[in-house]
Amino acid sequence: MPYDPRPVSQGGNMGAGETFTLTAPKGKFRVVGVDTFDGGDWVQGDFDTLDAAMAEARSKGGEMTKMYVYDDKGNRPGNFGRF
Repeated sequence: MPYDPRPVSQGGNMGAGETFTLTAPKGKFRVVGVDTFDGGDWVQGDFDTLDAAMAEARSKGGEMTKMYVYDDKGNRPGNFGRF
């Protein structure tokens, strides 16, 4: 699917804010992936520790795949991958 930055409700590829939140559940860390080719995004998983979330994001981020780590306050302590 070609890049379309619109929210999914408007026919685009961006789910953040509509199908999931960037904020992790209380006491957890959320890893969110973004396919920079088509603009699609997803929750990779919720982790108990920052170290575990960072390790997951580091291992999954790559060329045209960005992985972002969010805490339960919506802060972003890390990101990996390249556009």
